[in-house]
Amino acid sequence: MPKGQLTKEQRLTQNVARLKTINAKLRVKVAELEATVASQQARLDTQAIQIAELQTMVFGKRRQPPTGTSQPPGNKPDTPPAPRTASSYRRPIPPDSSVTRTETNSAPGYCQCGGELTSVTAHERYVQDIPLPDLTDGYQATLTTKYVVERGICDRCGKATSGRDLGGAMVALGPNVRLLVCHLISTVGMSYSQVRQLFTGLYRLDISDGEIAGILATQSRQWQPSYQRLAADVRGAPVVHADETPWPIQQLEGLGYAWAMCPAGSTKVYFSLEGNRGAVHAQNLFGPNFTGVRISDDYAPYRTLPGSQQLCWAHLYRCIRDLRYNPNLPEQQLPAVVEWYEAFAAIYEDLRLYLAEPFDLQRRTSQADQLWHRLQPLLVPSPDDPDKLVRLKAQLTRAGQGKLFICLPKDTPSDNNRAERDLRGLVLKRKRSFGSRTPKGARALGVVLSICLTTWRTNPENCFRVLAALGV
Repeated sequence: MPKGQLTKEQRLTQNVARLKTINAKLRVKVAELEATVASQQARLDTQAIQIAELQTMVFGKRRQPPTGTSQPPGNKPDTPPAPRTASSYRRPIPPDSSVTRTETNSAPGYCQCGGELTSVTAHERYVQDIPLPDLTDGYQATLTTKYVVERGICDRCGKATSGRDLGGAMVALGPNVRLLVCHLISTVGMSYSQVRQLFTGLYRLDISDGEIAGILATQSRQWQPSYQRLAADVRGAPVVHADETPWPIQQLEGLGYAWAMCPAGSTKVYFSLEGNRGAVHAQNLFGPNFTGVRISDDYAPYRTLPGSQQLCWAHLYRCIRDLRYNPNLPEQQLPAVVEWYEAFAAIYEDLRLYLAEPFDLQRRTSQADQLWHRLQPLLVPSPDDPDKLVRLKAQLTRAGQGKLFICLPKDTPSDNNRAERDLRGLVLKRKRSFGSRTPKGARALGVVLSICLTTWRTNPENCFRVLAALGV
C-alpha cells in the first residue's frame, strides 16, 4: 500500500463519522421544521376560527342554543311556550277619555224579509285613525303665530325697549316642533333626512339639517341640569349596568364611542357620547364616589373603577358557545372544547337557577363557593387549547370568585343584557344616520337621548308634557 494512502477500514470509519455528523445536523433541522410546521398549523387553526367568526359578523349567525343552556341546535325545549290567548291577537279597547267622536248606527226598521225587528240591543265598536293632510277636511298642519312687536326708544337714555325679544331669526320654530324633533331623533332613532320627510309629509313644514342640529344643541343646554341630576341618580343606584358601542364622529375620522349606564330594575338610562374608548370616559361615567356593583364585560377600564364588579356571564358564555359551534374548529380539538363548553354551560345554568330563588345570604354565599369550586378545574391550561379558550381561561382566572359570583350574595343580575338592550337603539340609529358630524353634536345627542328616552319609558302617556316642564 503506498505511503499516506488510507486503508479501506479507515475510509469507512471517516465516511461513517461524516454521515453521523450530517445525520445529526439533519435531525436538528427536522426538529426545527417540525416545530415550525406545528407553529404554522396552530396559526392556521386560529386563523380558520377567526375567519368563521368574521363570516358570522358579516353574514349573521346560525341558530344556536339560547344563553345559559347546553342544548344543541335543533332540539326543542322540554316545556313548550304557553299558547297565546285569543285576546292577545286583538287591539285593546280604548278608554272613554280617548274617544273624540261618537256615532250611532241605528238598525233598520225592518228585516230584508219584511219582518219587524224586535229585541234591539246596542253594541260598541271602535275605529282608531289619524289625520292625514290630503284626506282630512280642514286639516291644519302647521299652527303659525304672527307677533306684531312694538319697539320704542327712550327719549332720555336712548335705550330701545320692545314688547318681545327681537333677536334671532325672523321666523323661528316653536316649542312643539323642538320637542317632536328631539323625540324622533332620540327615542324613535330617526335620521335627519327621515325627520325632514316626516315634517314635510305630515305638517307641510320644511326643516333643514342645520335647524335640527340647532334644536338638539339648544335642548341639550336647556336640559343640562336634568341631565346632571339623572347622572347622579344612576350613580347612586346599588346595582348599575354599563356598556359601550362605536359611535362614529365624522370630524374625528369615524372614531367615537357611545357609553351607556343604567340602574338595575329601573327605566332610567344615562348616555355619554365621546370621541374615543379611553379609560377617562369610563371613570367619568361612574364618577369618583360610586360604591355599588357595576355589571359589565371585562373591558380593562371597568376593572379598576370604584365599587364592585360583576362580570357579565352572557359575554363569557357566548365566547365559548361561539367557539364550540365554530365550523372551522379542528376536529382533534372539538371533543375537549365540547366537554369544556358543556361543563361551563351547566355552571351558568345553575347560577341562573340560584338567582331565581328567594334571597338568603347564607345560602347564596354557600352557592357561590360551590360554583367557584366547580369552575376551578376548568381553568387548568392545556397545550391543546385553542387560543380563544386559552384567553377565556386566563380571563376567568384573573377575575376570580369575587368578580364572577358576587351576583349571588349581592343579589344582582349575572348578565349585562339591560345595557346591551339600551344600546341597541343607538346601534340601529347608527346604521341609518352614520353617527354624528362633530364631537359637540355627539355630546348634545347624548344629553337629549338620555332625557327623552328616560322620560318616554317612565311616563309615555305624558312624555311631551314632562319634557316641556324641563324647559323648551
